[in-house]
Formats: sequence, C-alpha cells, structure tokens
Amino acid sequence: MTEAGQSADFWTTYQPGFRFSEKEPGTPEFFSEVERHRYELEPHIRKIVDFPRWAGSRVLEVGCGVATDGLQFARARAKYTGLDSSERALDLARRRFEFEDAAGEFVAGSATNLPFDDETFDLVYSHGVLHHIPETRKAVAEMHRVLKPSGTALVMLYHRRSLNYYVNILLIRRLLALLLLAPGAPRVLGAVTGEPAAIAGHRALLRAHGLRYLLDRSLFLSNNTDGPGNPLSKVYSRDEALALFEPFASVNTTVRFLNLRVYPAGDRLARTRIATALERRVGWHLYVRAQK
Repeated sequence: MTEAGQSADFWTTYQPGFRFSEKEPGTPEFFSEVERHRYELEPHIRKIVDFPRWAGSRVLEVGCGVATDGLQFARARAKYTGLDSSERALDLARRRFEFEDAAGEFVAGSATNLPFDDETFDLVYSHGVLHHIPETRKAVAEMHRVLKPSGTALVMLYHRRSLNYYVNILLIRRLLALLLLAPGAPRVLGAVTGEPAAIAGHRALLRAHGLRYLLDRSLFLSNNTDGPGNPLSKVYSRDEALALFEPFASVNTTVRFLNLRVYPAGDRLARTRIATALERRVGWHLYVRAQK
C-alpha cells in the first residue's frame, strides 16, 4: 500500500477525539465530551484563534476532522467550510453541525489540491494536520492560492525545539519502549497508561523493526505523536516554519502547550506561572500566522 493509502486508512479509523471519549461516536454525548476535553487540555486554542474575530469572514479549515474547532467558527457567525480526506470524519462533522443547527459546508478533498477557486477565503486554518502530509510545502502553496489578498493562514505544526519532542518522545517514550522487552511489561504499562491497545501497537512495531524502531527518529516520531500506525509526523523549528511560508508577505510564529499530561498532576502543573512562561519557548504547538 502507498504512503498516501496508509495515511488515509489511519485517519479514517483513528480520528482525533476518539480516544478522549468512550461515548458512541456521533452521539450528542460524544461530541460534548470531545469538545470539553479539547479546550480543557488546550485552552490556548481559543486565545490563539480568537474565533469571534472571524464573524462574517469566509473561513476554510483544512483537515477539519469532526469539526470541533469548526463549530466554534460557526457559532461566531463565520462562513465556514470544512475540508477533510476522511468521509467518516465529514459524516461526523455534518452530524455535529446538524445537532446545533449550525451553518457550514463540508467538502471531501486533499490539502495539496484544494477544490476551490483562487482568492476565495479570508482565513485558511489548519490545526495539527500539515505535519502529517508528505508534500507540506505544496499544501502551503494551495493555502496561499485560495486566500484573498491580505488573507490569513493560521496553522499549527509540531515544534522541533520543544520539551515534548526532546524529553517526552525521544527520551521517556524510548525508555518505555525498551521496557516492553521485559516479560510482563506490556500488561503493566497498558494498565498504568490506560491504553493497552497502544502499548500492544508499540510492542508490535518493536518486534517488526527491532532496534531501528528506537534509533530511527522519523519512524519513532511518527508512531509516538498520534498513535502507533501513524504513517508520518514531522517537526519544525521556527526558522523552518518561516521558510515553509516564504510565499507570504508576512509571517509570525508563536509557541504554546507543554503537553504535560503524561506526568503526575501534569494538567495542574501546566496551569502554573512557570509552565505558562516556559510553554512560550519550548511548547509543542508551533503556530504560524501568515498574511498574503
């Protein structure tokens, strides 16, 4: 199977939000729980995006998923369009909007070949999507094309120079992966983390790739951001992000989210003054705001 096919299969069966709710997908209870968890875990999203600012504007979300953020745009009276390559995600997004009688349009398509005319949107928004695409630069070029003059692209990428990348992923997760070689360790780690399926997935990868699973940064990163089986994840420094958005007239970056949930009392720690200051330097979410 091609990388594109693997990616489509992965994101069809593993939509963000599924692991944060045990409710039946597509029910009001499911959507409510996914929304609550998203903004409790990542409260910076509301501040960075400033949904009310886009009232009356034409907004395109690239990789809308189940449209949790999309609904915030719609509630703010933006003219919202959500695009995703997963029909399952789009079906759930439409149902979410129907429950609230919210206005929005949903389109199946690719980030690297947007099915829209030039200079159509005031804002193109994408949160945690472009770093999963092999042709990220092409996707950025497509954003630039469909934006109106002076329009804005707002994109979240994974941050290379972050606590999460160097400590959580490359150090702690590697050590935990090594522990999976010990007898009984997968069962214990599955119980401790509450994610036995994920632990089994990492053990299978370790068996399939051997030590290469631990030593190949790209392979390990991809399987330790959004779950084992994820075909691709990439990280960007601020300078790399600026270069990626070079076609735009002006580009600014900001960093948020330490991702401390893996630590005891991590959510409470993330709200401290020290953590709030630290996340602006070594946070996991690198936001790029680019104006055409």
